[in-house]
Parts: sequence; C-alpha cells; structure tokens
Amino acid sequence: MSFFTELKRRSVFRVAALYAIGSWLLLQVGDILFGLMGLPDWALRLVLGILLLLFPAALVLAWIYELTPEGIRRERDIAADDNIAHETRHKLNIAVLAAVALALLALAIDRMLPEQAVVVPAEQEASAEPVQTPPAATQAVPAASIAVLPFADMSPQGDQAYFSDGIAEEILNVLVDVDGLAVASRTSSFQFRNREGIGIPVIAEQLNVRLVLEGSVRTAGETIRVTAQLIDAQTDQHLWSETFDRTLSTENLFVIQDEISSAIVSSIRGNLGVTVGDVATASIPTENVDAYTLFLKGRAIYRSRVALDEAEQALASAFELDPSFAEARAMQAAIYTIAPEYGYALAPSGASSRERAREMADEALALDPNNALAFGVIGLSRQIDVGQGTGDWTYGDIMDQFNRALELQPDNLSVLNWRGLNYLTMGYFEFAMRDFRRCTENEPTYAPCRTNVALSLIGQQRRDEANQVMLESAMRGALGPDVATLLTLADLEQREAFYYMAASWRQLRAWHAYEELYNALLNPWHDHSVLRQRPQRFLEEKLFQGTTAGELLIALGDYERLTIGYSFWSKPYAKFRQSEAYNNLIRRQGIDDYWREFGFPDMCKPIGEDDFECR
Repeated sequence: MSFFTELKRRSVFRVAALYAIGSWLLLQVGDILFGLMGLPDWALRLVLGILLLLFPAALVLAWIYELTPEGIRRERDIAADDNIAHETRHKLNIAVLAAVALALLALAIDRMLPEQAVVVPAEQEASAEPVQTPPAATQAVPAASIAVLPFADMSPQGDQAYFSDGIAEEILNVLVDVDGLAVASRTSSFQFRNREGIGIPVIAEQLNVRLVLEGSVRTAGETIRVTAQLIDAQTDQHLWSETFDRTLSTENLFVIQDEISSAIVSSIRGNLGVTVGDVATASIPTENVDAYTLFLKGRAIYRSRVALDEAEQALASAFELDPSFAEARAMQAAIYTIAPEYGYALAPSGASSRERAREMADEALALDPNNALAFGVIGLSRQIDVGQGTGDWTYGDIMDQFNRALELQPDNLSVLNWRGLNYLTMGYFEFAMRDFRRCTENEPTYAPCRTNVALSLIGQQRRDEANQVMLESAMRGALGPDVATLLTLADLEQREAFYYMAASWRQLRAWHAYEELYNALLNPWHDHSVLRQRPQRFLEEKLFQGTTAGELLIALGDYERLTIGYSFWSKPYAKFRQSEAYNNLIRRQGIDDYWREFGFPDMCKPIGEDDFECR
C-alpha cells in the first residue's frame, strides 16, 4: 500500500480539509467579535498563528488515532476485523460538507449585507477622522499642513517611548500655534507608531496633510541625540533633515524643539512658497531633566486612565525633584480627583482624595496663576462635593472654574471633558456635545470624551448615532472601563461589548454576574433587591469606590447613597428620574436653581414656581 493511499485510508486529507474550513469560519467570527470588543489587530493574528501551529498536530493525530465505537484508539491497537475506517470517512465526509455549506452561507451573507456606513452627525463636523476613507478623496490637501509622527525610541533598553513621544508632542504643540499651519492631532498621527509597510505618502493621504515629520531620540548618559526629517508626501522627497547632539538638559530639549519647529516653518516658506506665521518660543516648565522625564512618564499613564497609582508616583517624584514644577503638581491633583472613579484608593476616602487634590491645585496656582489644569481640578472636585452633599458650592461657581481654565487653555482635553460632564449632569445636551466634540476633534481616541458624546446623543434620543459612536470607539480602542461606559453600552443593547468592558473594569473583577447586571440595567422598573446585595457588600468592604458604587446601585434601585451622576439621562435610570429621590437630589445640588435662572433642559419642565418633573 502506497503512503498516499494510507493517508487517504486514515482520513488525513479529510481532517485537513475540515480543519482548514473550521479555522476559516472561526477567524470570520473572531473578526466580528474582536472588533466589537475593541481588541487590537494583533489578537486576531495571534489566533491565526495558534491555528497554524496546531495544524500539523491535527494531521499527526489523524494518522495515529482512529474513531471507534469504544472511543478514540490508536490505529495499531485496532484489529483488522474491528477497523471502521470506512464509517469514520463517511462521518468526516458529512462534517466536511456541513462545514463547506456553512462557509458558503457566511460568504453569501457577507456579500448580501450592505457595508456599514460611518454616520457622522452634523455637530461632529471633522471630528471623526475615519481612517477607512482617505480624506484626500473628498477634500483638497492644504499646502501648509503637517503631521508629526511619534519619534522612534532608540534607547538601549527600548523603554523610553514616553520620552521620545513627549519630545514629538512638544514639537507638535509648538506647530499648532503657528498661524496658517494645519496640524494633524496627536492621536491621529501617533496611531502610525508601528507603521511597518506603510509609506509616508499613504500616511499623509489618510491624515490629509502634505508634510510629515518623523524622527528618533537616543539618550546615553549625559547626552541626547535627536534626528528629525521633514518629508513632502506629494513627492516623497526630504525637504530638510538634521541631527542634534547635545548635553541632556531640559533647556537643550526645548531649544532642539524650537529649532526643529523653526526649520519646518522655513522649509514651508522656502520650498512650498506658502506664508505661515512665526514660531513662538516655548516656555521651559522645569530646569530639572529628571523631573521632566518623570512628568512625561506620568502624563502618558494619566491619559490612558490605567495604572493611575504609577502615574501619581511618577508625578510626585517629579515635584519632589523640582518643587516649582507647577504642571506636575496640577496633573497629580487631577489624578487624585479622578482616582476613586477608576477604582484607585490614593487617599483613605474619596472625600480626603478630593481635599488633597484641591490642596495640590492651590499649590500649582501659587506657582503658576495661569495653570489651566489646576482651575479645572478645582471645578471638578467642587462638582463631586456638591453631588455627594459635602460642599456648599453652586453650579455657577463650578462653571466659573471650568470657564477660567478654558480661557487659559481652550483645548485642554481634561477640562473640556469635565465641563461637558457638568453640562451633561444638568441636562444641557447640546452644550455638553459642543465640549465633547471639541475634545474628540483634538484627540479622536480620547476615551472619556467619546463615551460622553454617546451619552449626549442618548439624552437627545439619537440612539442610532450614539450606537455608531460607540462602535467607532471600540474599533479605535477608545472605550474606557468605567460606569458611564457600562451604562451606555447597556442602554444601546451592545451585549458583547458590555460583557467585555465589565470584565476589564477593576471595580467589577470580583463580581461576575455580568449577564444579570446587563439584564437588570435594561429593565429598571423591575425589583433588583437581590442582585444589588453583593455590590452593597462590596461598598461596605471598600471594594467599590463611593461615587462609582453609588451610580451603579442607583440604577439597581438603591437610593440610599445618592451621588452625582453623569449618565442619569440613560435608560437604566428611567425609574429613578421619576422618583422623589431624584428630585431631592436635584434640589440638594442646586441644579433646579440653575435651571430656573438659565432655562430648563428638554428632559425636564417646571411645575409652578417651586417644583419640576423629568421624564
């Protein structure tokens, strides 16, 4: 008997076909589910790699083993009279045909279904920046336009990406202030960090810019080398390049950044014949290079909203090295303010965390009276105080702090998000949308603002648009694990994404009743007294932070711990909004006074001079 014949007899070819078709179907399903869950592209490639590695093993097993009525047995242990290879082949033939039928059905469905169009609300304007369709196809590329790519980290250990990113970002920040120069957002540009196989012309086309700046950073002891090159994407030619070798100091870092920015402006004027403004000299936030390095590290972690304790430690060390470093102190204050929401107990309680945050913000303002982030921290901490009934601030006082911050720094992402949340809390959805849109225009993948755009749309009963925003956010990896995201996903009935985010959220890792929670949030009028017993216990045992637990328990019908809620306008709170407890919360926070002075939101209306109701 030939080897080929033996392979056929032992059904090796049939197993190979079944394995191949089954793997293809698995990858198709994975492609859909992984996108909904916001998993990175490499996750699907990992699955493919595993399947390829297991393929030879499947063939070997098909050769060695045979399926018998007594179960799976080794081929050599089966007597000739007992061999049922023909029956096994028949069963495998049926399985292969079934798999082929499923594959054909999947292809047919894929062909018949229309492609999902990206719905961009009118209010969003240019904020979506969809990578799928190159902007160049629909609009002219401005001559004076540039994208600053993340600089390559050339350090020996390759662990200084936050440092090289920080230098590139500071150059970007300088260029943003140049009149007549259009600059792609940091997040849009930084998505091309790992751009193997993607040429500069393709990147420029997708970002709708003509010029691209790329470079690298290498530190060695007391020296630093920065290389930079400016490329005209239309010709794929270098307009300018230079290498800077300097002693490592913050002064030299900012001098290099200014020199690169000035060279770019000169190249635009000389090579493209376009008139643009001059480069403003950037102020040096600290003279201590170690403090600056720690600040860049802390800032990178803070933006991710992951490992906030590590970010706080880095910023605390930066401020310890340079007690005049106002921005480091302000960002540390911001972390103390938001830490309880993300499950980090940096202080014994939420109240003491906010008190410490305000102390730090005051210290930052004493060092720099125009520090926008510090004003924003004061506004946010006051808002939380009012929400929890521990402060006597008015919403007018709170709004004054946010407005002052944005006068100083109009595009501060944190403050834009916080002021938008203030508007959202009061039901002013259009005002909230304005701030969240402005935030996402500058940073399309900034998770808090993208979720809050969806919440604003839900408040306006624009659920289809909200669904699209959340799907785009998931595909961009811009969904943060927090209570607002969970409530929004539940409201929009995005079950799979809800489960994934719940499992990712550190506040819920000890609680696995995700399906029960999802169903409960969609049915707020039901009795959820049994379900909420466990989170109530978690709260008592301090496994939940107060604000987060309060919002979740209110949605489950527990009104004992009323707190501020940015998502009270969503479906899970339908019952709560029509309760006396909700009206009392609004009165306690002074929101009804604000409504009577500036106008009631669409979801609420006055009843006489002293009462109101919300739907």
